[in-house]
Amino acid sequence: MGAGGPQESEEMILRSARCEIERVGILGLRVADVASGANSSISQIYRHFKNRDGLLARVLGDMYDEFTLDVVRNYLARLEGKNPLTVDAVVDAIPLQFGAGSMRSQELRLQVLAVSTTNEALRLRLERCTALLVAEWNAALDWIESRMAPGESLDRRVFLMVLALQNPYYRALLGEQGFTEDEYRDFLREKMRVTR
Repeated sequence: MGAGGPQESEEMILRSARCEIERVGILGLRVADVASGANSSISQIYRHFKNRDGLLARVLGDMYDEFTLDVVRNYLARLEGKNPLTVDAVVDAIPLQFGAGSMRSQELRLQVLAVSTTNEALRLRLERCTALLVAEWNAALDWIESRMAPGESLDRRVFLMVLALQNPYYRALLGEQGFTEDEYRDFLREKMRVTR
């Protein structure tokens, strides 16, 4: 075990597993390669995480937490300094992640979800993360609504159901038959604006 003790060993294993996942994907992950990258042994990995599923639950859960919670924080950062807010400003600040650069992240999230169907520990971790994500979005919406211009209001259900929990990867699969970013923003403006 390294000079830093069990905690440092565990962190090295997690970093190595993450590098391997980014390099070969979740299905290509081999515990022996993770051990090699962490200057560890397979038995040390199993001491920390019990088995491959335990390792995957931890590293994929950590990655999923980062993916989802960063989206909320990045979105709020795009709204900073805009006061008062309008529905148009709220929609314009949405990072749609339709570009080719974000597709790798989308694909990895879908792989994590697929693994969670057979990895109970990961599924439970994702349930907690998703509950936290909805709470983060609700707190963000409270903040947004407190800064809305007079006469402006948005439908939180549309925001949460259509935007916060949607997956742009499906749109990418449609290719040219899919909708453009402008079409999607126009749809969101229409559906999110509460009319009185």
